[in-house]
Amino acid sequence: MDPKNSSTLVDKAKESYWGPVDIYVGGAEHSVLHLLYARFWHKVLYDIGVVSTKEPFKCLINQGLILGEVEYTAYRDNEGKWVSADSDSSLSDCIQEKVPADKITKVGDNYVLKDDPNIRLNARAYKMSKSRGNVINPDDVVSEYGADSLRLYEMFMGPLRDSKTWSTGGIEGVHRFLGRTWRLVVGAPLPDGSYKDGTMVTDVEPTFEQLRVLHKCMARVSEEIQETRFNTAISAMMEFVNAAYKWDTQPKSVIDSFVLLLSPFAPHLAEELWFRLGHAQSLAHEQFPEAKNEYLKESEIVLPVQINGKTRGTILVDKECSEDDVFQIAASDDRLSKYLDGKAIRKRIYVPGRILNVILDQQKART
Repeated sequence: MDPKNSSTLVDKAKESYWGPVDIYVGGAEHSVLHLLYARFWHKVLYDIGVVSTKEPFKCLINQGLILGEVEYTAYRDNEGKWVSADSDSSLSDCIQEKVPADKITKVGDNYVLKDDPNIRLNARAYKMSKSRGNVINPDDVVSEYGADSLRLYEMFMGPLRDSKTWSTGGIEGVHRFLGRTWRLVVGAPLPDGSYKDGTMVTDVEPTFEQLRVLHKCMARVSEEIQETRFNTAISAMMEFVNAAYKWDTQPKSVIDSFVLLLSPFAPHLAEELWFRLGHAQSLAHEQFPEAKNEYLKESEIVLPVQINGKTRGTILVDKECSEDDVFQIAASDDRLSKYLDGKAIRKRIYVPGRILNVILDQQKART
């Protein structure tokens, strides 16, 4: 905080500005080592008036372990015959045998041999260790898939606090997503595998629907980052890319904002796309985009329609529709009109934005 201060340990104004730590991320196993050490000394410094806060960290997050890939274990008896893992026989007397993933299949919640579905296997992921031989070397992953794919997959595996199981198939999935994002902006590769200069985006005004899709993505990503739910933030960006592929044009302003959203998750790819989009300065100097409420409001809603208290269908209506307009839309809907034609209506119950319930008079026909 204040390394050149020769008169006091730290200037109070600087300590107030820089401390305490906003987020401490560390495994639960650290609680009796450096976490305890750091907290102890902070308490000492607080007691003697050096620091102004009782606790050294505003937020403490214990991240989950990344386990090795799932291992499948089968059992053979002394005669070499397969024994199912759910057998009444004692498995301790059997010979254990690891089975490659391509030799097994999942049936319900269980894993069985492809060649003999009656033989159930034990499936378990273990903590990575050299002795077990299940360590994933990040250098190998980066060489094959790139640093952004590794970074993105580690965040996409699941909630930060949960333990997750490594899956090579999973990293291939996020690698494909990054490839789709690149092609959305740059276009398909040329016959020789290279890409043409420039991008596929156009400098046109985006439609309201395009802005709505973008700002909904912005809002979700920003919220999920604050809550450290990085996996669902990535899901939101995947949904944006899927939607953008259906557009006739890719407005530059929309793609610019999306690339900025992507940059904390896949910084290398985002930087390349940023320069492709014609920006001379690194995106590291740009403000993170913020969603505007005007694009987050849904103008249309799906409204359930009940006849005599029983849901018979739904209709798409404007949020500002009057009760009469809503009823007319329902009455003209082919799926609902058959319940209303020739019937006398005793009462309509309309809860704006929630439901329309039409009560029919069972004794009278409509004249």
